[in-house]
Amino acid sequence: MSQSSAQLERNNVVSDDPRWELVERIIASPSFIKSPRLCSFLTYICELTLQGRTDEINELNLGEALFARAPNYDPSIDGIVRSHASRLRQRLEQYFSEEGSHETIRLSIPKGGYTPLFELLPVPLAEEEIVLFPSQLANVGPAVVLPGTATQVISTPWIVRALTLALTLACIAIVYLVFHQRTGLAAAPVTATRHPLWSSLFGPDHPTMIVASDTGLTTLQTITGKNVRLAEYLNDDYRDHINPPVGTTIEVARTLASRRYTSIVDLKIVTKLYMLPGIPLNRIQVRYARDVRPDDFKSGPVIMLGAQEGTPWVELFEDRMNFVFRHDRQKHSFLVLNRSPQRNELAQYDSDQADPLHKVYGLIALQPNLEGSGQILLLEGTSMAGTESAADFIFDDARLLPFLNKIKNKDGSLPYFELLLQSNNMNGNASKSEILVYRTSPSSQSASQ
Repeated sequence: MSQSSAQLERNNVVSDDPRWELVERIIASPSFIKSPRLCSFLTYICELTLQGRTDEINELNLGEALFARAPNYDPSIDGIVRSHASRLRQRLEQYFSEEGSHETIRLSIPKGGYTPLFELLPVPLAEEEIVLFPSQLANVGPAVVLPGTATQVISTPWIVRALTLALTLACIAIVYLVFHQRTGLAAAPVTATRHPLWSSLFGPDHPTMIVASDTGLTTLQTITGKNVRLAEYLNDDYRDHINPPVGTTIEVARTLASRRYTSIVDLKIVTKLYMLPGIPLNRIQVRYARDVRPDDFKSGPVIMLGAQEGTPWVELFEDRMNFVFRHDRQKHSFLVLNRSPQRNELAQYDSDQADPLHKVYGLIALQPNLEGSGQILLLEGTSMAGTESAADFIFDDARLLPFLNKIKNKDGSLPYFELLLQSNNMNGNASKSEILVYRTSPSSQSASQ
């Protein structure tokens, strides 16, 4: 698989480029966040453009890289790229007419191609920003009128000095207001510091690590039919013992295994975590699953995204958990094993691809870290939609807080717990979930200190 036919690594893009920051705001906006394919389409072509590789932006490459089309497929018969490009243009128009109406850079995809265009928008000066009183107008010297405009440039020196002074005072006022607002927000009580869950996971005295899943590993296991355990993942042994299926070469499988992909759902979760009020952003560390080591789970809180198949580190905590996810590759289904079924509970919950209801399961688990000195929050799913259902629940205080209030200890502290949710996969997104079963830790050790 060539570099042009694979998803590009985001860390190859200059992170502080204002054009890339615009792309990040767009894909996190309400107009895009529920459309993972359009987000992938936009980020892919923008990455290529910002890397100066616009020659690779064509229909064949996009079909292969984004829509799993075979190399040299016939786009005249299969118009999937054109249809998604049309939807993307419409969604961009919606963004810039609604939540992005204030943007100073406009992103568009001109018809006839797929190369994005970044345009710097002029910031018009409102007429009411400059007011000259009649007494001042009498002292104004001859004005210079620029051709084709109605704007006047006043040549009198005292006017220039006055405007300079006014601009300086305005800048000082803006700095004061911004500083006052930030210090006011810092001093004001915030919800997160009192939240029964987030207060134990985020704090000014310790960093919080967020582990994003390795979806390249998930894809590799799917095409090879072989599960990768944590020991193999840690030692990279799985890359040396790949048995590709018929129709795929060993080079293709190894290339896939070397890529650093994560899911759009993980991106959405990280974005929401950063938006929690009162969270000390300088204490958050986002790590890719492949870059984590066992010592990282010994001290401090961790939030892990995805099931064991994409985040093998989940295996470290499965021996103490009641609900465990497994992939039955022969039946093409995910299983949620209930190790100790109670009355009216199933011993196994299936998420079958052939299920007409498209049931998916999400798991929220709060566990102690390896040394018991911090908390581990796991958000798992039988699919991306399942993980999304778990995230939707924890970010919805109207649902989360009543549950936490129900399970809290007599002293008001929060126990360790596991909560299994069921929802339906609606075109790649999770419908509203329902609580199936839950467990709390029998240990007297509480999760919140």
